[in-house]
Amino acid sequence: MEEERYIEIVTTYSPMVYRVALHDCRNHADAEDIMQNVLLRLYRFGPRFDSEEHLRRWLIQVTVRESRRLFAKPFRKREELFEEIDPNVMAAGRREETSDSGADGTILADVFCLPRKYRVVIYLYYYEEYSVREIADILGKKESTVQTELWRARQKLKQKWKGETKHETAGKKAGNKTRSDDCTV
Repeated sequence: MEEERYIEIVTTYSPMVYRVALHDCRNHADAEDIMQNVLLRLYRFGPRFDSEEHLRRWLIQVTVRESRRLFAKPFRKREELFEEIDPNVMAAGRREETSDSGADGTILADVFCLPRKYRVVIYLYYYEEYSVREIADILGKKESTVQTELWRARQKLKQKWKGETKHETAGKKAGNKTRSDDCTV
């Protein structure tokens, strides 16, 4: 691969690779390691791509595989993730980054609270705008599995939001601040 093309790919796609890795592992250091491994693999092997979409899908596939490989290591199975990011801090950073309304950051924080297997599927579907079929191809899963994971993730988010609405209503009556910032989805 030519060095100019590699630099162009890194500057264009490294934020996306980082976000996918971060959604999967919720740890900045691990996400950076995964991104570095993916980009190193691209540099070493330099496969030929038919289009930009082909390149993008390859990067996401390798990112997801690298993340799985990280969590499959024996020491990671026994290790507690002490430095997992706080979803509310991540949401605040996302709000500043996109300058959208506060609701987008709250939604992102709630997505970060989902179990690992749901976070990446939700991210690819809603943030990267892939179809169920494309997500299934990227992740190496059946379409029905992806649909089920999307449905379950949506149900968990709905359940969390209904619970917050009840807390907000009760808090207004009592005059308390009630936004629950925990990750009980």
